[in-house]
Amino acid sequence: MAEELFTEDERDVLGETVNIAMGKAGAALAEAFEGFVNLRVPEIRAVSAADLRATRTRLEKTYERISVLEQEFFGELAGRIAVVYGPASYAALRQVLGFDDRDGDGQRQREELLLELGNALASTCVNEIGTLLEMRTGLRAPRVMAFDIPTTAQDWHLFADIEMASGQMLLIDIIFHLEAHDVPFELMITVQPNCVPALKQALNKRL
Repeated sequence: MAEELFTEDERDVLGETVNIAMGKAGAALAEAFEGFVNLRVPEIRAVSAADLRATRTRLEKTYERISVLEQEFFGELAGRIAVVYGPASYAALRQVLGFDDRDGDGQRQREELLLELGNALASTCVNEIGTLLEMRTGLRAPRVMAFDIPTTAQDWHLFADIEMASGQMLLIDIIFHLEAHDVPFELMITVQPNCVPALKQALNKRL
């Protein structure tokens, strides 16, 4: 868990903060989907650009097809968010959120659905972390980076603009799974290296 970036006490506070934010996001999902949300214990660690490329390899082994949304957050707490969807049950998502392909192009409707879900999940989690740590942050609009393509395809990237970056950054990886629907998805949050000093200060205020 990000041993290179934080002390043991700082890691404990960070883990507690992420758990609270993750729980709030999970509760919002459970309410929206009227069902229980399973949350895997979040993985929090220091990563390099090479590690992010290895994460792509792991996704290729996990999913046959993939959709990826990315979103930037900025301010005292800044970085990138990726929401990764595997071959989930689109019918379940469409039914719960009220989308109807008959109203227009099916792909456009589905992309809007994934954007709506991803933005709600990311904004709840990141804003809650910022609130708990008293760090100003905001989010830009999400973008579809890949839509329902084979994971073996070469024309998709994960955090493409930082894949070649140098130095260590913080990665928070959370996997959600809706128990009543076959809809697993993954939330990845990377925090920019230049935000780590301010983040450490915020964590130490809570010790």
